[in-house]
Amino acid sequence: MSVLKIDPETYDVFAALPTYFREQSPFYIEGSVDGPALIEVVGYGIVAEVEIMFVETTTRPDDRYWRTHPDAEVRDYCLVDLVGLDFHHPLLKTGMYDVSTSYATLKDMWDRGYQVPSQRWTRQTYETHLARERMMMHRIASVTACTSCGADLIDRYGAMAHRLLEYHLEGDSGMWVCPTCHKAIHHAE
Repeated sequence: MSVLKIDPETYDVFAALPTYFREQSPFYIEGSVDGPALIEVVGYGIVAEVEIMFVETTTRPDDRYWRTHPDAEVRDYCLVDLVGLDFHHPLLKTGMYDVSTSYATLKDMWDRGYQVPSQRWTRQTYETHLARERMMMHRIASVTACTSCGADLIDRYGAMAHRLLEYHLEGDSGMWVCPTCHKAIHHAE
């Protein structure tokens, strides 16, 4: 499988990747794969698509984002160029694929935005849930306060508050919630 894994305990991935993406600078990742690949942050999930420039067997290349001291061990490192980066991508959750999943399948999931916000959902149950909620989108809320957090949107948005609340289904009943709470409810595990 063409997935390179980075441990955020040993490499500051959340600072390094945005910097290298913005600068369009290639950088080294431990591992060895051929062709295009995806980056998985260990314990977090897939966050980026990369092009492999070459693979080099060497001691750890110098990089200011390493959190640990280098050792003298020789390993394989890929020089990669970031093609796409998204820390909010749906493939963030671990366990959404296994080692037998092909690169083509993972790439297709990445491109299409495979969206399952938490492990309590499967793709089918989440899509069904969203379809049921979409059926309620034509309704305008009869209230202006979020059922979850209690914020009254009329204080900030005036008459538009009725149109900003979203309907969340929980079993056979539903509630009006602000967009932030709605997203948080979907992501709750």
